Amino acid sequence: MTEPIRSPYDRALSGLSTARLHELWSELALRPVLARHVHHTGTDAADLFAELAVGTRLASEITAGRWCVVAELLQAGTVESWAQIGTALDVSETEARDGFHNWISGQLGLRGRTGTLGLTTEDADELYQLSEGVAW
Repeated sequence: MTEPIRSPYDRALSGLSTARLHELWSELALRPVLARHVHHTGTDAADLFAELAVGTRLASEITAGRWCVVAELLQAGTVESWAQIGTALDVSETEARDGFHNWISGQLGLRGRTGTLGLTTEDADELYQLSEGVAW
């Protein structure tokens, strides 16, 4: 790395694929282990900050599409309960439902700002109605 990575949004990470982010995170996670157990040196703080930042970015990339998947499941009529979604997301049923509703709101806001990206009002209304039809 030519410049230290301190944030998940550092320029050094922009444009990297999820696979490359995973590869970079794996390399960074291994460095402290090698430093302690093979080279018998101290860990490099820059590597530790980079590992945190890259791990955070990777987690964000991996989870970014989860609400789109929930929308597809709702549209397919395959969701029995918010507890079912919560289990799949490892959150409570309330967090799953609220998270989905927040995503819809965010998508409406995105549509309002861009005019093309995000959900239309009609799509959002449909998803709200489908989500309200799911059992607690």
